[in-house]
Amino acid sequence: MTTGVFLVMMMIALLFIGFPVFVALAMPAALAIHLFITGVEPTIVVQRMISGVNSFTLLSLPLFVLLADIIARGVMGEKIINLTKEMVGHLKGGIAITVVLASLVFGAISGSGTASMLALGSVFLVALRQSNYDDIFSYGLISTSSSLSSLIPPGVAMILYATITGTSVQDVFLVGLSMGIVFGVILAAYGVFYAVKNKIPVTGKFNLKAFLKSLKEGFWTIIAPVLILGGIYGGFVTPTEAAALAVVYALIIEVFVYRSFKLKEIFSIAIESAKTSTMILVLISAGTIMSWVMTIAQIPQTVGQLLLNVPDSMVLLIITLVFITLGMFIDGFSAMVIMVPILFPVIQRMGMDPALFGLLIVLNTAIGTNTPPFGIHIFAGVSKFNVSYITMVRALMPFVILSLISLLIFTYMPGVALWLPNLLKFFS
Repeated sequence: MTTGVFLVMMMIALLFIGFPVFVALAMPAALAIHLFITGVEPTIVVQRMISGVNSFTLLSLPLFVLLADIIARGVMGEKIINLTKEMVGHLKGGIAITVVLASLVFGAISGSGTASMLALGSVFLVALRQSNYDDIFSYGLISTSSSLSSLIPPGVAMILYATITGTSVQDVFLVGLSMGIVFGVILAAYGVFYAVKNKIPVTGKFNLKAFLKSLKEGFWTIIAPVLILGGIYGGFVTPTEAAALAVVYALIIEVFVYRSFKLKEIFSIAIESAKTSTMILVLISAGTIMSWVMTIAQIPQTVGQLLLNVPDSMVLLIITLVFITLGMFIDGFSAMVIMVPILFPVIQRMGMDPALFGLLIVLNTAIGTNTPPFGIHIFAGVSKFNVSYITMVRALMPFVILSLISLLIFTYMPGVALWLPNLLKFFS
């Protein structure tokens, strides 16, 4: 227990002082090995950290990050918007539905909520303004819809969770697609409700000629999610191989078909992707040694004993509150690396579907990106839309509440979140 107290207190102290999260994870673990654990060579720290990222599945993570950056630099996102706008823009609340649907499709290509916001945010805002949507509502809808991208395969957070817990990536992706579609429907319904309540006029009628034109222009874009998900669930490729194929495909389409940037620009894109990937991989590496020392210190077992007599419904609520609180102060990847190794044994004891638990965590962290004081989408919105911090917080609060309600539905009514896996099982 002494080791556990030392680990937790030192980690909190280092985070409070302002040390990077990977230092706050690795340093207490290394010192605990030196001070409290006998018979362990110091080199075990390095070995464990290397083993944490020595995974073929994890190789897909930097590839999907690169894919998101390629698409964000190019015009595939705009093609998605044009196509979805022609599909549903003529409906009541159609532009709001367009924002949600385009974010969902973009997520199926890039798997990155922040990339979605940066790539599509300005175009979304112009479309919403032209349709007389209030700016405050528009900021919140764009940011929350972008968060939806992280729930759609191939989300980077899903790969991280699968790596930490050893859960099948395919299972996590399938539950993510299932939950992402439901959450998208909830957001779209709220957009329609807002349009009806505020008497937002319908803009135009369905134009078959314009739709076919946008379909032709966006054809190569919508092939991308088919390539990724179809390849994985068709059994043709692994997630890592699908990621590599998708990167090559997106690069060919952006450079040679759409000609949105020149091939020489891939170097600068790759550098930015490498920075993001390195940050995540270092977190995983540091989290691996921390998790190993915590296991030796029996922290997961202690937490399990503390929650042994707590009803499962209350355990899930506690976990939700923990992640939402962490999301207010640190990024979602860090929260997952710190807490998932501790809480996963508890979920296993409860007999909960590990893929469902993973997606509840991903949704928690997605909500955290929109939650003050340090939600990353708040600051991305401040920069992207040139508005104040308070304005972005005001815009996001109704959507944070809606997201929390959705999270509770998925948590306590798992059939809603698992409708797609259950449907596939029924027909298999």
